[in-house]
Amino acid sequence: MMHFLPVLLLKMNSAVAFSPTYNALFTIRLPTPVQVRVPLPVQHQTAILQANPRPSTALFDSSSNHKEPNLSIEYCTGCRWMFRASWLMQECLTTFNDEIGSITLVPSKPPSPGGTFLIKLNNDVIWDRKFEGSFPEAKQLKQRIRDKISPQKDLGHSDVVKNEAAPDSVALESSKGAVDTYCQECEDTKMEVPLSKPNDIDEENGSDSDEGSILNSRSVMNNINITYCTGCEWMMRVTWICQELLSTFQEELEDITLTPSRQPEEVGQFIIFLNNKILWDRQAKKGIPEANELKRLVRDMIAPAKSLGHVDSQGTSDSDDDDPKDVDIDDDEAAEMRSFYGVL
Repeated sequence: MMHFLPVLLLKMNSAVAFSPTYNALFTIRLPTPVQVRVPLPVQHQTAILQANPRPSTALFDSSSNHKEPNLSIEYCTGCRWMFRASWLMQECLTTFNDEIGSITLVPSKPPSPGGTFLIKLNNDVIWDRKFEGSFPEAKQLKQRIRDKISPQKDLGHSDVVKNEAAPDSVALESSKGAVDTYCQECEDTKMEVPLSKPNDIDEENGSDSDEGSILNSRSVMNNINITYCTGCEWMMRVTWICQELLSTFQEELEDITLTPSRQPEEVGQFIIFLNNKILWDRQAKKGIPEANELKRLVRDMIAPAKSLGHVDSQGTSDSDDDDPKDVDIDDDEAAEMRSFYGVL
């Protein structure tokens, strides 16, 4: 067996050692230390979040101009968590139909950090995937919202017995491992976005120049707000429109907010605002827009050069003479066609 006498530590994983056996110096590689993260108990996590809330990766306060209580769900677009966020939004709008003021979906895009799934209620963090170790179950999120805005509300089967023994839940949360915050798509996109060094300081205002460079690269922040009547039961239609817009304008939109309208407000409201300007009013337009029609309106306002693919190629008129749906045939021709196609 060869014995070494340590001489000089070069790095964390290498050193120079002297071997009496061979009377020579050798460079040896040390084993890489393994870092183990042990999650804190739930009560400690909550205390830390309240004392030092993690700032949102969004470039602005998404709840500042929205009806309170406002729930914002910020999700990583590179990880494709839009449908997960939209599903939680539907669950919350259904359960808190009379209590919630508005819900905002905020797509987190590069150069923001990858793996973001951050939920805030009136700008207070109530769930952070990077801290909690997982995504929230719908009932978990509902319980936390209920405790904040309507403590006396009964959540039915989604509720838990109050004063329930805590050790089991603490043990369950403590057993969670560290969360993988790496997002390959976000990292690939970051390589294409030139950023200043993290430690650079703006000489004029003394702030980090990274934030300034992000703001300059995305100076136009496009926001959509959809106000809809809860009495007309349009929630599912509105969330579907929200998904369609976020899927098509993922890079152009900063957020989409859904605002339920209840009595004593006017019945039958369905108003879509783009950057605080009315883009569509159901009462003025005499109807609710189709998704493709709305996409074209939004595109013309925020990204005129953007191609919408088959949405652009669709005809705008359904009354063309060569449209088979509009061709009238007599009984003899109908009988001939039924015989040709084998239809009795």
